[in-house]
Amino acid sequence: MKYVLCKQERALKGKILVIIVFVFSAAMLVFSKEELFSRILLFVVSFLFLGFSISYRIDKTFENHKVFSVFGLVFYKQKLDLEFPDYISVFAGSFSQNNEWSTVSALGTKERHEGYVVRFFKENRRETLFKTNKYDIALKKAEDLSKLLNVEIYNATKS
Repeated sequence: MKYVLCKQERALKGKILVIIVFVFSAAMLVFSKEELFSRILLFVVSFLFLGFSISYRIDKTFENHKVFSVFGLVFYKQKLDLEFPDYISVFAGSFSQNNEWSTVSALGTKERHEGYVVRFFKENRRETLFKTNKYDIALKKAEDLSKLLNVEIYNATKS
């Protein structure tokens, strides 16, 4: 294994808004009498937003990147500055998620939900890498990162 990919979840409001825009654009493509080019352009743009995702790519050499992709095809990578962790933690809790990345912020900038988180800890600093609502997925991601980096896992869900 050369790297572990931690795909970031989109906020629920963001998912809903993107789906609504996509359905609207598909309906416009089929039923509207507007210019064909503008209908196709709206459909293609909404389709691309539907498949947009951000992931953290953690490499074995610890040359990490924030990866922007559409339907899994990478179109931009940005260096991700992380400190090498003392340990990796998995724990459950109530978390907030920002909606500030797009037009979703008009619907409210914070969203709270229950879930599991995988974090790197270095002394008293932490960096959240992955969130999910399924324990087994969070634990598997932590185990993959632990094996990749040879770092201990602290499972706070079992304490």
